[in-house]
Amino acid sequence: MQKRFLVFCLIIVTALSSALLISCKKEQAVNGYDIKIEYTENEIIGTEDVFFYNDTENSFTELKFNLYANAFRKDATIKPINPQQNHQAYYLGESYGNIEIRSCSSNLEPLEFCIKGEDKNILVVTLKEEIFPNESVSVSISYVIKLANVIARTGVNEKTVNLANFYPILCAIDENGFYECLYYSKGDPYYSNYADYSVEVTAPSEYVVASSGELLSSQTTNGKTVNTYSLRCARSFALVLGKDLKTLEADCDGVQVKYYYFDDQTPDKSLQTAVESLRYFEKTFGEYIYNTYSVVQTKFMQGGMEFPALVMISDEIEGDSYHEVIIHETAHQWWAIGVGNNEIEYAFLDEGLTEYSVVMFYENHADYGYSREQLMNISETTYKTYCSVHEKLFGNVDTSMVRSLKDFKSEYEYVNLAYVKSCIMYDNLRDFVGDENFYKCLKKYYSKYCYANAMPQDLIGVFEDCNSNVEGFFDSFLNGKVIL
Repeated sequence: MQKRFLVFCLIIVTALSSALLISCKKEQAVNGYDIKIEYTENEIIGTEDVFFYNDTENSFTELKFNLYANAFRKDATIKPINPQQNHQAYYLGESYGNIEIRSCSSNLEPLEFCIKGEDKNILVVTLKEEIFPNESVSVSISYVIKLANVIARTGVNEKTVNLANFYPILCAIDENGFYECLYYSKGDPYYSNYADYSVEVTAPSEYVVASSGELLSSQTTNGKTVNTYSLRCARSFALVLGKDLKTLEADCDGVQVKYYYFDDQTPDKSLQTAVESLRYFEKTFGEYIYNTYSVVQTKFMQGGMEFPALVMISDEIEGDSYHEVIIHETAHQWWAIGVGNNEIEYAFLDEGLTEYSVVMFYENHADYGYSREQLMNISETTYKTYCSVHEKLFGNVDTSMVRSLKDFKSEYEYVNLAYVKSCIMYDNLRDFVGDENFYKCLKKYYSKYCYANAMPQDLIGVFEDCNSNVEGFFDSFLNGKVIL
């Protein structure tokens, strides 16, 4: 997600019946989703067949799914919108949404299920048989989603319908088992494993549909259009529907780049920015992993948001800031999408590296008018101002970076540590190891952990392997010991 600090301060496969799905990495199985949804006014009726392959060393008697759509319930204890932004986000006044699970089954046999979690955020499905390592199971889920009138990742707004993580999605599995995500208003409250997607979307024909996936077919009958999409090796699948969306397209070295917009005075420039940033990051870090890339202008509160092969860009942003958000969200296709991570626990891993990737892009594209020195001066001034203000108001400031979203006291604190200080860290790291090693290590990090969820020690280990004694360097930044 993008907070616009740099420039702002200046002004599943089609069938899931097989026993094994071949993933992004050769000879490794992945999970899969075969999703079918129909959108009508503020409602989604959906079904999904979920293929789960147990590639862990543990066995499972149940599966857990995140229900992000339930965060918009009236009785939700953890609110998905910052209360200070309620008036702007809920543009028609009080509005709520939820997801109702109608049935769960496997091989046409009903399965027991219940809604649990700290905030009714987890669907627990009890399996008929225990699933041991290297075994698999398919589960079918039927559901209805009511969408709130809200400007958010998921919801209906004045211009578009944003559909991000709207469907039940398997909780990521780590050393502690299923990781249950809570929908905090700060940051990006997502953590999931990679899967293959086959998605069928039915909507009134007046809607233009922007999608994470590659369009396979489209058929219109009786005022409804059915589109089918495919996306391999993705952490999630997102859509934006809009009646007024216009489209521009370009080819970027074999990648189909689409720009969807409804209010852009220079759409050609926006598309060009998407293409140039995609090309630069591919050259600098490694191959972009999808065949398509959709940049979608929409109503959004935080500037921008990344999803596999699709990014949302807020229509509230203008000028240079608008293009910076496009660059930032494009960089996320490498950091958060290609190399995944637990964004709830280690936001600095993707946000800081993405923010510094923007600096690198500007440094190598002088026509945009921003230099590395200029942008890092802005970051350092912004961060020092934050520390000074915090100390005057609250006393000693905690500048540690390894903390959960729930542990950040405010959005202001989160942004300055996960984005700004982290960006400064990567710039200092570059000076510490030298340009050649820095670029080489980022390429190695992307190559080694693409299609995986990386941990902080994975990034540190890559730089250590490049004969750079960086453990103390990272420790000083991450634990808040360094003084800037």
